[in-house]
Amino acid sequence: MEQLESQNLKPLNYIGPSMNPIFKPGDRLQIIPYNGQEIRRGDVIVFISPEDDSKVVHRVISLNSNGLKTQGDNCNSEDDWVLSREEILGRVVSVQRGDRRLRVFGGLWGHLLAVSIRVAKSIDSNLTSLLRPFYQRLARAGIFRRWLPSQMRPRVVSFNRDSGTELQLVMGRRVIGRWLEGKSGWNIRRPFRLFVDEASLPENSAKGSVVSGPLSVANKDI
Repeated sequence: MEQLESQNLKPLNYIGPSMNPIFKPGDRLQIIPYNGQEIRRGDVIVFISPEDDSKVVHRVISLNSNGLKTQGDNCNSEDDWVLSREEILGRVVSVQRGDRRLRVFGGLWGHLLAVSIRVAKSIDSNLTSLLRPFYQRLARAGIFRRWLPSQMRPRVVSFNRDSGTELQLVMGRRVIGRWLEGKSGWNIRRPFRLFVDEASLPENSAKGSVVSGPLSVANKDI
């Protein structure tokens, strides 16, 4: 533990969805070691995963003499493992997002923030279940698509990534949907499905796509 605490921890680039919405892909996380300070429930910590030795950023949800339990703010269940203090590299104290620097709360305020995020997710999930039939009928009717200016019509862009081909559905400058290789279909964000004729979208065949009508396809290697 002393060796980890004495290290000058470099900022960490955040990827993945498990700590949304407080972190977004591309954020730079500022991490400081505990250096003997108390680890608190609600802290956002960086630790070595017991599964594959990768670095993980999650929040402490409980701790006792046996170790610590963690969970991502955007995860429905706690992590399977119990962490020892030797596996913790440090805690996240701030995030750099573009030209903004945002404080990351831990302790009591961090715990309350995590609880509020999960409550909001539960409410959203329940409302979604109630409104889904009405939302789907509106999307199929295509009423909102008729009002969409031509310059805002969605287009499809294809990216060749290490993990396979990714199709993105773009409206203006906003990515509103994705189809990752190996997945069963398009994942389109609410409420943008109201503006999309999903039946006209290409499938991710990982062999390039041909689209007719208002959509366009570009292939890019990034």
